[in-house]
Amino acid sequence: MQQLRWLSSFGLSRLAVLAGLFGALSAPAMAQTCGEDYTMQDGDSLAKIASKVYGKSSQWTLIFYANQDRFGSGESLLAPGLVIRIPCVGAAAAKVPESDPIASQTASPPATPALSTEIKRIQFLTATDFSPFTDSSLPNGGMLTDVINTAMGQFKKDNNAGFDYSISWVNDWAAHLNPLLSTRAFDMGFPWYKPNCAAFDELDTNAKFRCQKFFFSKPVFEEQVLIFVRQDSPIKFENDSEMVGKKLCRPSGYWTFDLDDQGRNWIKDKKVVLLSPPTVEECMRLLADGSVDAVPINELTGRSAMIRLDLGSKLRVIEKPLSILTLHVIVAKTHPNARTLIYYVNTALDRLRSSGTYDAIVEKHLQQFWDAQAEQAAPKAKSVEVPQAAKPADTKATDTAAVSAPAKTAEPVKK
Repeated sequence: MQQLRWLSSFGLSRLAVLAGLFGALSAPAMAQTCGEDYTMQDGDSLAKIASKVYGKSSQWTLIFYANQDRFGSGESLLAPGLVIRIPCVGAAAAKVPESDPIASQTASPPATPALSTEIKRIQFLTATDFSPFTDSSLPNGGMLTDVINTAMGQFKKDNNAGFDYSISWVNDWAAHLNPLLSTRAFDMGFPWYKPNCAAFDELDTNAKFRCQKFFFSKPVFEEQVLIFVRQDSPIKFENDSEMVGKKLCRPSGYWTFDLDDQGRNWIKDKKVVLLSPPTVEECMRLLADGSVDAVPINELTGRSAMIRLDLGSKLRVIEKPLSILTLHVIVAKTHPNARTLIYYVNTALDRLRSSGTYDAIVEKHLQQFWDAQAEQAAPKAKSVEVPQAAKPADTKATDTAAVSAPAKTAEPVKK
């Protein structure tokens, strides 16, 4: 199939889940509603299912993220017969059945490990300005803060409070790996992308540092890196060579190993020019005014910045992923209890997933994310000031001050 050529060249079999993105939608899928399992039929398309269920084809990623545990690996992940979940978000959330079959499953969760006498508390480290994953302004600190907090809270409860944990915010991502985690000022940090450590010799210096110095938990979330371009851009990203000679933008301190991964070597061989301003928003501004050709960034953070800056009419996103990366909890290999800490976190996350709570948390935050994007993108109604003379004389006016949050200064990041 023509639309599948980029899947094999991309080198990630998991991306076969996107194979139906451009396919025709079969009749059974047209009647699909959220909150139900659905058996894939021949010709089904995640984009068109999303269009029918959510009203927007771009929200096909919600189905993708909700089914990471079901896709597994292989070349025919959307083959007829595959059962997928259709999560409810936004206005469709009202259709969620009272009894969630995933949340109510009776399978026994993984056993809670016996506590080490040397570990009574874990100090986690994160930072803000990484929406929707971690941001102190978001509900429960963002999706992955909520996941870690809930998982470790249950871990604490299961151990009869013989264990405790804390989550600290230090809003300088660049300082997290070194010195804060390397020197064990904090025990563990999240969320961090994991490079392809198996191809160590091909990695850049920063990626090699991660592989050499840190252990990674099981994936906490899998995220797509997409390419944002201007609406009138000729870029289609049908192959890597199309990007040679282009100006790209990714914020200072962000990961760059995917720009060299899969043999593309864009940075290593100086095939592209990379600009690195302090923030995602600045990259989007540079893209909008034509200073750069493209912004390769994780999908949700990129979409959020684009909408916040009201650039939806000027920019578009190419749905073919540049890469798919996994986010993790990390611990320095020099930590005396590193392997035990990873074991604790992995067990806590496994229990959260087996109970269905992980899915519920992720879907809740994705709903909040898309609702916020829709709200920010909606035209703002102009307020009309009522003339003073029109106010009834016997009505006491109440002053209400609209307080705007101060502009947030983003710190250099290195996620």
